Amino acid sequence: MSTENSKENCICINRRNVLKLSVAAGVTLAAGGISKIAEAATKDKSPANKPEHAKQQFLKSMNCSQAILETYGPDLGLPVSQARRVAAAFAGGMGMGTECGAITGAYMVIGMKHGKTTESDSRADNETFKRLAEFNKQFKARHKYLTCSELLETDMGTPEGVKSADGKGYFTSRCPGYVKTAAEILEKVLA
Repeated sequence: MSTENSKENCICINRRNVLKLSVAAGVTLAAGGISKIAEAATKDKSPANKPEHAKQQFLKSMNCSQAILETYGPDLGLPVSQARRVAAAFAGGMGMGTECGAITGAYMVIGMKHGKTTESDSRADNETFKRLAEFNKQFKARHKYLTCSELLETDMGTPEGVKSADGKGYFTSRCPGYVKTAAEILEKVLA
């Protein structure tokens, strides 16, 4: 077999595609397969009052991104257990005090409902980003800021900032309201 002929029969994969395949395979294996994910999502019940449910879930777990995604995920084919895993690292502004976890949870929900599934679906991109812009506009109209640090008036990217917010009771006095607001806005922008 010649070198030229070998190249024609070779499937070349770049590093980005290897990473995508690895992540997809890992998620599928961790979840026990795609069919089990879909089956689990159909077993999770959708709450009647999603904003209040998200708020209560936050108060149980103290994770704003999980509270949002686990509330909306089952209606979009994502079981609660997987939603919790996917959203786990987004709380506290991704641990850096950046975008509030309730907001990033909402972004994930918007993407799940309206995001593109093929590379060339510009219509879905436009729809997704139009809804994100509307979400941001409404959230800022109610709370002025989108970042965890600004909302909690401390540097949430540091242990001292987290301790300060906790000491002031913000995780139980302010954060539940931000979670509920995110869900209330989602109810409007998802429609």
